[in-house]
Amino acid sequence: MARPSPVYRAAWLPTRFLLHLLFGYRTEGAEKVPEKGPVILAANHLSILDPIAIGAGIKRPVSFLARADVFRLPVLSWLLPWLYAIPVERGIGDLSAIKGAIRALERGMAFGIFPEGTRSRSGRLQPFKTGVAAIAFRTGSPVVPVAVVGSEKAWPVGRKLFRLRQPIRVVYGDPIPVPRKTEVSHQELENLTREIEAQVRELLPPQYR
Repeated sequence: MARPSPVYRAAWLPTRFLLHLLFGYRTEGAEKVPEKGPVILAANHLSILDPIAIGAGIKRPVSFLARADVFRLPVLSWLLPWLYAIPVERGIGDLSAIKGAIRALERGMAFGIFPEGTRSRSGRLQPFKTGVAAIAFRTGSPVVPVAVVGSEKAWPVGRKLFRLRQPIRVVYGDPIPVPRKTEVSHQELENLTREIEAQVRELLPPQYR
């Protein structure tokens, strides 16, 4: 992976500063994320702040899926590609988005994903879907479990504005090695999915599990 885009580099430090200023942002275990090569960051999902909080915690750029409709907005249509966002159509099986994620990993990028598939309204971890395991096997990418804590209070689902000084903490776990395989059984997908889910659960405080 080449150096981050100038837009990503310019945005990273101010974003991190604002997270600290507005939310008392803290991270743990960022050194566990490989500095280079493909890696998947698999996290619980509580708030629209989660991709920002996860990406700000490490120095290498992280590619995330983003709703396709926001790519049609004037400024964001220019900005989001520079931030390595991948458009995804909601409510359908968007194969182009999955292919975009695979291409990003094959270029040696970090790719962030929320295997629950949607934000948890209760704050508790929901069952993971097997898509993250399928992408990991297809690319041979290690999976780093990530726990996000507090973002549901900083910007709850359905709220138009965020709340100040609600602490956000991001915890990065130990990478799970995944072999590259072209053919994977349903049981292998299920086993890896449950392992990733268990590792994320272990990083979370009891009230989030």
